[in-house]
Amino acid sequence: MLQTIDLSSLRIRSNAYAPARARDVALTPEVAALLATDAVVAIGVSGGKDSVACALAVARYLDAIGHNGPRVLVHSDLGRVEWKDSGPACERLAAHLGWELLTLQRQAGDMLARWEKRWSNNVERYRDLSCVRLILPWSTPSMRFCTSYGDRPRVNARAAR
Repeated sequence: MLQTIDLSSLRIRSNAYAPARARDVALTPEVAALLATDAVVAIGVSGGKDSVACALAVARYLDAIGHNGPRVLVHSDLGRVEWKDSGPACERLAAHLGWELLTLQRQAGDMLARWEKRWSNNVERYRDLSCVRLILPWSTPSMRFCTSYGDRPRVNARAAR
């Protein structure tokens, strides 16, 4: 049986800008102190619903507290495994917020190239008997390659400008 769920009650009924409330964004005292000094804010975005919602909530919160520091969205382009609209969705979000978008690509190849290289390294280690335990070549929930592209130094360098 198909049931229709009415989501209209979730929409803001007026076009008025709804200011953020402190409970909308989780903060540590350390982060709150940095925001009070107008520190750089960088948000990792994929172009998916979750990262867009996060960026919108953080932007609204920063506006509400009067944050005047630099703000940047960071997108890691995964290459061949990337959703085709991921980059354009991030660009649209950056344009909507008026933030800079920093798109990073892994210098040693895309995500698939990383998986392939990890597998060939596995085969070589096994052949040489230097390691007989399989090291997973692909991403897992606890080993998320898309968030560990080695981007931190490049993001930090950009933020320092």
